[in-house]
Amino acid sequence: MKVRLNFKIYILLISIIICFTHCSTNKHLGENQYLLSQIRVSQTGSKIKNKELNTLLKQKPNKKFIGIAPLYLGIYNLAPEGEKESYFKRIGEAPVILNYRLTRKSASQLELYYKNNGYFDTEVIFNVSTKMHKAKIDYVINSGDKYKINKVFFNSDPNNEFHQHIKSLLRNTPIRKGKSYNFKTLETERSRIADKLQKLGYYKFNKEYIHFLADTNKLEKIVNLNIIVKSIERNDKGTIIQEKHKKGVIGLINVHLDTKNHETFKDTVSLQGINFIYSGLIPQFNLDRLAEKIIIRKGTTYNKSYVDNSYQALSELKNFKKISFEFTPISSDSEKDVLSADIYLIPGKKIAYTIEVEATTNPELKEGISGSASLSHYNIFRGAEHLQFTFKGSNNFNNIKENGVIMNLAIPTIISPVKLNSVLNKNSRTKTIFSTSITEQQRPEFTRNSISASYNYQWKSKQVYQHKLSLFNLSYVNFQGDSADLSNISEYLIAKNYSNQLIPTSSYTFSFNNQNINKLKNHSFLRIHIESSGNILSNLAEPLNFNKLKDEEGNEIIQANGKPSYTLNLWQQENIFTQYIKTTIDYRHYWEIDKKNSLAVRAMGGIIYAYGNTDQAPFHKKFIAGGANDLRGWKAFKRPAGSIAITDSLYTGGLKLISSIEYRFNLIKKLKSAVFLDAGNIWEIEENNPKYESANFNKKTFVDQIAVDVGFGLRYDFQYFIFRADLGFPIREPSEGSNWQWEKINFKDSQLNIGLGYPF
Repeated sequence: MKVRLNFKIYILLISIIICFTHCSTNKHLGENQYLLSQIRVSQTGSKIKNKELNTLLKQKPNKKFIGIAPLYLGIYNLAPEGEKESYFKRIGEAPVILNYRLTRKSASQLELYYKNNGYFDTEVIFNVSTKMHKAKIDYVINSGDKYKINKVFFNSDPNNEFHQHIKSLLRNTPIRKGKSYNFKTLETERSRIADKLQKLGYYKFNKEYIHFLADTNKLEKIVNLNIIVKSIERNDKGTIIQEKHKKGVIGLINVHLDTKNHETFKDTVSLQGINFIYSGLIPQFNLDRLAEKIIIRKGTTYNKSYVDNSYQALSELKNFKKISFEFTPISSDSEKDVLSADIYLIPGKKIAYTIEVEATTNPELKEGISGSASLSHYNIFRGAEHLQFTFKGSNNFNNIKENGVIMNLAIPTIISPVKLNSVLNKNSRTKTIFSTSITEQQRPEFTRNSISASYNYQWKSKQVYQHKLSLFNLSYVNFQGDSADLSNISEYLIAKNYSNQLIPTSSYTFSFNNQNINKLKNHSFLRIHIESSGNILSNLAEPLNFNKLKDEEGNEIIQANGKPSYTLNLWQQENIFTQYIKTTIDYRHYWEIDKKNSLAVRAMGGIIYAYGNTDQAPFHKKFIAGGANDLRGWKAFKRPAGSIAITDSLYTGGLKLISSIEYRFNLIKKLKSAVFLDAGNIWEIEENNPKYESANFNKKTFVDQIAVDVGFGLRYDFQYFIFRADLGFPIREPSEGSNWQWEKINFKDSQLNIGLGYPF
């Protein structure tokens, strides 16, 4: 009954929108103006996807809400006539008025696009039909046959080293006989050849020196390509002199630690063949540290990749507001130019601070207010170190509080007794990070205090690959609360014997991200994390005669695996040290449809297995489901594991499978929206949870235990961050059976999630 009622409401709303947007569409049109209402593109012969053609059209009809009606035009038409600063005009969309000049230009662009794809005989015609102040445009594309490459010519000189390099690069070219002609392929090949030559030392070379001359044969539908590589032209008193391309050899490296035109006294220090030029008595930065980031060296041949990697490494120090490289010939012969490499580093601000206040996104605190304040120094020891202190505080409406202080020190090199820089590739951008934190969480049932410290290495082997190795991460968690209260929170996740824990871990994380923020293209993200805990202490427990966990009567407690639990005495309390292994894989792919529409998918899986000294992994190391970045139809910690009955508990699991799909689109200017579907669940592992079978993972039944939600969200782009509000509806709850519950798509059963940034 509810489903039918909701369906009728949706139909009514859509009908109102259609009626609303179709009223007075000519309100803001002049006498001889026509609203562009429809564009159709028909093609003959071979076809190309309409999505590509649509981007070439210089005029498009007004945007339509869910593809049905031009809602934004309807909002614009609510504005009174003659009122320029109307609110409705600001949030709506002005009518797209037919423009014949732009129509002809669109036809020309379509024709050029086809010709660039090898259809040299393409002809595009268009027809405009008007009726009742509305216009429709029909584009008809007669493409003809596609031309194929017949021959590729390059007139090389066998005695010219430069020509022989190009000839060698053309052996692996996709531009060859039998291939279809494609202008984009030619452009890509120009860039590839230029990039390779710059890496071989030809520092002045760029793709503008390469030209393709196409000679077409209309009868045979073939094209012959002639590759022409131009010489360098120099104007000497009105006379154009042709010069050949020469390699560059680094003769001098000067690093200017100030502005170019600084007039104060300057001093110079030479280090590793690099001249550091600075003002004042001592340099502002550790010169050894800077020399480590500059890969180019005196006496070596110019290599563009070394220049790019040096620029990236210096940029990641976050000490300079401007970085520039200049290469100037200081001497020449017939084969090479000796270059002076001048690197200008303009220092930025050393101290920065940030203050944030937001609706809390901490999954353990539910809804509430949270805030943080950070203070950073980007050159604390004159070695481009980044020291950051952060204070975080949260308070919600259920008497739950959390406060904490975090300190991070990032040093842009590897700090180790072993010279790991010689092990890591010289092109890697390395960093050592020391972190420590103290947090306190207060709930009505318990207080949890935690202290942690870590020692990490981070490096990039390539721009898209990042590695993080945590040599050790030591955490101490102390629970203070009555055991009866703790058992009420979670029947099988928190027990008295595991209230206080020492968690020594080591981990490795690999990340891949090929997103290019400067280009609109599809991209992927992959993160693999492996973590282990307690193995060293476990091996030392028996030889060093560690204490064993005992009950209140002094009897030794034996676990289900038949082993005792060893403890360490800290702060006059016996603390179990955890022993587990954990791994997660997180994959995401993003399809960029256009600048305003995209599709994002995510698949994530993880498992944590406790063994040896403990048969339970730490509560805060296990997986949760629900919340702002997960199954958005449930609150965080409130998505039950497996198919156990729902109670007022904090649920975690030892195994997690989650997938999401989200369609993102623009609404009005900086206001964006999304519709999404999330599916997945968390489970326990039978070896770590012998008591509650309904929470355990079973390969035969886990598909029936997949929870599903759908929803929509609004996101507002504040330029520096995105504020997000998502509304999720749980349409499949495994604990209530495997049936779909479409009637839950209502505000009563919805879950509101507020956060910053995208969920994935």
